[in-house]
Amino acid sequence: MATLTAQILVGSAHPNHDGINPTHYVFLWENDRPAWILVHQNIFKEREENVGRITWIPTIENILEDALLMIAIHVCKNNEVIKLAKSFSAKIESDSMELCSNLEETHRKRLYEKCRQISDFPKIIISVFRGSTIEKQLSVLEQYKMDVEVCKPIYSRLHSSWTNETRIEGAI
Repeated sequence: MATLTAQILVGSAHPNHDGINPTHYVFLWENDRPAWILVHQNIFKEREENVGRITWIPTIENILEDALLMIAIHVCKNNEVIKLAKSFSAKIESDSMELCSNLEETHRKRLYEKCRQISDFPKIIISVFRGSTIEKQLSVLEQYKMDVEVCKPIYSRLHSSWTNETRIEGAI
């Protein structure tokens, strides 16, 4: 069974306040094989078109940048990134894609570089849960220009049904 280990809120920042007006959510499911699932959903709109969801199977070594590429293509709809991506794979705008088999490593690296140049990237808030693979990849965000907030656990109280013990870490 897969486990949700991270989520990204994608949207716009208020000009006078912190926070975000989310238009999209991206969820990272991990276990046997990771998957990013992008959902178009704005909870502040009364009517919402049903766009469905997009699923990408990311590379292990660049899971976080794969999510940013997914956002650049499916949320930002950045023409330069899409044009370059289409020259590498016809599946780039499909609802399902496996990055290892659909894009060569050199192509992915060129796409990451192109994403790093996007000046109008939406604001993102990344929540990284305990045990998420992307925790060690967060430093890559320094190479991007978007407004970003990263949320990591400062406190956890977790009961293990295997040991019948509760483990507490951190402080509130």
